[in-house]
Amino acid sequence: MPKKQARAAQLARQIQAVTGLPYTRCLKMCEPSEGSWVRLARALRAAGLSEAAAQLLAVDAVTTEVSTWFSAGGAIEGLFYYTDNERVQRTYDACSDAADAALNRVGFVRHSWGTDAEVYHAAFLALSKVGTLPDGRALARAALDVFADGPTWCSDIIRSRGRSSFTYDTAAGLTGPGTPTAVAARKAARAMARAAAVPFNGDEEWYEAAGIMVEVIWHAGEAAGMPPLEGRPNCQHHLRNFMDGEIPQQ
Repeated sequence: MPKKQARAAQLARQIQAVTGLPYTRCLKMCEPSEGSWVRLARALRAAGLSEAAAQLLAVDAVTTEVSTWFSAGGAIEGLFYYTDNERVQRTYDACSDAADAALNRVGFVRHSWGTDAEVYHAAFLALSKVGTLPDGRALARAALDVFADGPTWCSDIIRSRGRSSFTYDTAAGLTGPGTPTAVAARKAARAMARAAAVPFNGDEEWYEAAGIMVEVIWHAGEAAGMPPLEGRPNCQHHLRNFMDGEIPQQ
């Protein structure tokens, strides 16, 4: 049995024991899926960044486990909210504790942006790599896809550290070819470094970092060969209403 299927079956048994849901339903919740984080990991591996890819897959695995536990708690709530609220609360607490344990097991703290921050670290490494290549559009697209269409959400993530310290300082020394893809990728990576350096002081800094993250997504879209901010209405709104409709040229 493939490793992912074996892990899914083990988690399904754990969820069944906590919730009392049928095993087949639990297994359905645990079925492996491929999201943007996994696609970025594959692109990183293809570009020779195997260590970054492995770390990203590990983060994806634990966040998937956490979200599955909360989905299981939600399923019980949907079934018994009006008939057995005590069971709902007891089961949801148990599922929440299991989610916490999964995060703590690998060094994350609940209610932080740590897991997402590490994904942004991987995106930075990807864009930095694209900046050294004549044409790294596929890798740039994979990096672009992990950014949420929510500038203030991105603002919180980019300024979080993950499980351990990570430096964006390498952005300052990036060099590479003068192709549009490479130039745009270097701009995106440098903008990430600027956003990460904005302190957590208040709303002014929150919006400052959010605006810089719109720059990141704009330039990452250019590097990916896509129209900037295509399909990102929230980023477009932030650009129009908080940035005078212009991306600073740095």
